[in-house]
Amino acid sequence: MKFTRAWRDMRTMKTLFSETEAEADRLGDREPGLEHLLLASFALPDGTARRVFEHLGSNRDALREEVIRVHGEALAAAGMTDARVATSALSRPRTGPLRLTEPAQAAFRNAVALAKSERRPIVGADIVAAVATITHGTAARALESLGLVRSDVVDAARAEPAS
Repeated sequence: MKFTRAWRDMRTMKTLFSETEAEADRLGDREPGLEHLLLASFALPDGTARRVFEHLGSNRDALREEVIRVHGEALAAAGMTDARVATSALSRPRTGPLRLTEPAQAAFRNAVALAKSERRPIVGADIVAAVATITHGTAARALESLGLVRSDVVDAARAEPAS
């Protein structure tokens, strides 16, 4: 049974990490962070991230729009007025391991620990819960902009049954 769970986790991580990187590219960011990890959780086949957001009255598209808006506000605050250049998709060769920001690494470790503590495979809701516990950054501001209370997001994610 452990081997089956480990194999499923490896496939889940491959999907999650490749989609995290793709989200960073789509949003024009050099280093994948919490917001990219959160958006990538929707790509997992278990569907739990999507269900959490539906339960809360939101969805992936709304989240992505808020991430883009929050990024734009941050760029404007930094005096960068040409957001088109700053947010254009990056085209760079992929070499080596995925390099997440430290907060994204911590969130991923917390999601894995949650799944492990419950003796089940990691699912998208674990990622949602872990990201929602982080109090600062683009992901936190995007959730807040959607009118979502982070503690409610965590509760909804933890209540979502793992597939």
